[in-house]
Amino acid sequence: MMKKQVMALSIATALLAGPAVWQAAAAAQTKPNVIILFTDDMGWADMSVQGAKTPTPHLDKLAATGQRWTNFYVSSAISSPSRGGLMTGRVETKTGLYGTKIPGVFMDEDPDGFPDDEVSMAESLQHNGYRTIMYGKWHLGTQSNAFPTRHGFDEWYGIPTSNDRFSTVVDQVEMNRLASSDPKRRELLSKMEAINRAPQQEYWNVPLYHSYKDKGKQVDYAVPQGFQQASFTKDVTNKAVQYIADNKDQPFFMYMAYPQTHVPLFTSPEFKGKGHNPYGDVMLEIDWSVGQIYQALEANKLAENTIVIFTSDNGPWLQYDKDGLAGSALPLRSGKSTVFEGGQRVPFIVNWKSHITPKVVDDIGSTLDLLPTLMKITGSQHAQRDLDGVDLSAAFLNGKPSARTFMPYFYWGKMDAYRDGDYKVVFRDKKAGIPVDLEKPLMFNLRDDVSEQHDLSAKEPDRYRALIEKARAYEQSLGEKKPPLFDL
Repeated sequence: MMKKQVMALSIATALLAGPAVWQAAAAAQTKPNVIILFTDDMGWADMSVQGAKTPTPHLDKLAATGQRWTNFYVSSAISSPSRGGLMTGRVETKTGLYGTKIPGVFMDEDPDGFPDDEVSMAESLQHNGYRTIMYGKWHLGTQSNAFPTRHGFDEWYGIPTSNDRFSTVVDQVEMNRLASSDPKRRELLSKMEAINRAPQQEYWNVPLYHSYKDKGKQVDYAVPQGFQQASFTKDVTNKAVQYIADNKDQPFFMYMAYPQTHVPLFTSPEFKGKGHNPYGDVMLEIDWSVGQIYQALEANKLAENTIVIFTSDNGPWLQYDKDGLAGSALPLRSGKSTVFEGGQRVPFIVNWKSHITPKVVDDIGSTLDLLPTLMKITGSQHAQRDLDGVDLSAAFLNGKPSARTFMPYFYWGKMDAYRDGDYKVVFRDKKAGIPVDLEKPLMFNLRDDVSEQHDLSAKEPDRYRALIEKARAYEQSLGEKKPPLFDL
């Protein structure tokens, strides 16, 4: 209730602020639709335009007719904190959307979820007259009070966690409660990895929800057949295409959070065996889905009034790389769950026909920035003022330099790395799956050494000391951390 009162007060205050605000409100009558296409564990190099073996013609076309950013980051290198950053425009230590131990995400049994005192991107767009719809993976709470429909979405058709949860074979609740060094945990983890490598539908019983309001009453319908892994991408794509046709006369916000390309990998039959490996099969279907959604915009004459954004929640899960079940971030170093570039630098495309001049952008940007940017472009008000995102609308629409010049890299509630311009300092790395402080932080020049192979701390000591000081000052400026919501 408090959040609703704050939102209403904020909007009322803005409307009383004077002619400039009224002019902005008038301009927003031509509100563009917004579609965010969000993949899971997709690597920086998993579009053919960025070097992928599997062709992605629809993504390549979206990039060629829009902006493709090569230095775009998520707020964390793992799912739930990254999705929290996207929805709130705030770093995880301000929202509590993080964990400090394995696995560092919301799990099946978590009692907590998206905080009531946080205002989501969807909620602000909803207050501005947008219809709001979500398809796919939420991963910000499994209890009904944390569902997307309690935080700004009119409707949600999807799953509350990753597609590898609710196993019928492995006791994942027990596994997550055991210490990482416990032999029993290692045994369960090994079994989990085995079924991910040879997946069958019956190995998981992930709930599928259709959540919406019917005559003012909230409905959280558990779909009886559950989450059908192989057909889900096609299913939600067809639903999205129909939604676009049904809502072409009113502004809408669509958040399509694909459960793929997270293991276990499943595809519709027509895509199976068509890529260079199982991961390639999934990318072919994701690419097809993007093409279908964009063609629906064109068929309904909405392409010139719709901002389409494509990106991923974090980098590839490289422990499955040898099995052909993971993407690639090459030439970037490492992948998911690390603060090296392969973990947090992700593919990013923004397309708005006739509004965005096609180009490749090498400036820094982040999913944290999408909330303030979309608020500006759509003329929406956002009640949460303490944002960590910056407005990129001038970069998107006018080709100006990015307003973001630095990037913090968070993992497990700590800022493990920090980038300022071309230079980056790394404070922690993983050892046996656990982040540990480095004896001596590393420094890289990402312009000259994108693979982070050459530590410059000894060669450029003055810059090294100044960068560490700047990073620590930034982290200190964030204030006291909220307690982690993911730790059971």
